[in-house]
Amino acid sequence: MARAKTIKKAGAVSEEPVIKKKGKATGGEAREYSMTDTFAKGDVVYHKIWDDTGEVIETGTTDDGINRMKVAFEKVGVKNLRMG
Repeated sequence: MARAKTIKKAGAVSEEPVIKKKGKATGGEAREYSMTDTFAKGDVVYHKIWDDTGEVIETGTTDDGINRMKVAFEKVGVKNLRMG
C-alpha cells in the first residue's frame, strides 16, 4: 500500500499550539525570585531552582529585621523565603 505524502502549501506558516499552564498561580506574569527583590501579597513568583511557580500569600519581617514572604507553590507547597 502506498503512503500519502504531506504537501505543504507555498508560504504556509505552521502554528504551534498554545499551551496554558493550569494552576492557582496563573493570575499574572510570574517574576523570577531573587532575594534582593521585593514582592507584595498576590504577586506571582517563579523559583528557578525548584522550577515552580507560586503566589505570595503573606509578607512580613522577622524578629531580626529581615524581610520575608510566604509563597504557595504549585509543586513544593508553602515556603518561607527572604526578600530585599
